Amino acid sequence: MNHHYTEQQAFIRVMMIPALLMFVCTFAGCGSSEPEKVIGTVTLSVTHDGKPVTEGTVNMIEIGSSKSATGTLNETGNLTLENVEVGKYTVSILPPPLPPADPDQPPVPIKNYPNIPDKYRSETTSPLSAEVKEGTNEFQFELK
Repeated sequence: MNHHYTEQQAFIRVMMIPALLMFVCTFAGCGSSEPEKVIGTVTLSVTHDGKPVTEGTVNMIEIGSSKSATGTLNETGNLTLENVEVGKYTVSILPPPLPPADPDQPPVPIKNYPNIPDKYRSETTSPLSAEVKEGTNEFQFELK
């Protein structure tokens, strides 16, 4: 019996080595070829005719990639986005989404947002752009 126990111990030791290597590599970062992302903080200010655009969503889509950042304008026409990857972005401004329809209520009237002209509502037609660099970035957009 003693001989059988020794073979079992040897088998366990042999099996533990690959398991330990995998554990160490996983937690030490072995095998990860992804570079660390370089990020910045973005502060945006949006105005129309000199007045803040206080309702809307700002979409930033990196040119030539699928990276994006999105935020909602506040009552002063500003927003801050944290952890935005460095790159060149097309910026579009959208009116707020419609609230969900409630079948027990009359339909909500659709609000017009003349302070967000149509050309700014799509990344394909918006002339706005922003180059995000590492650290703090500030952009002011005047919609015309």
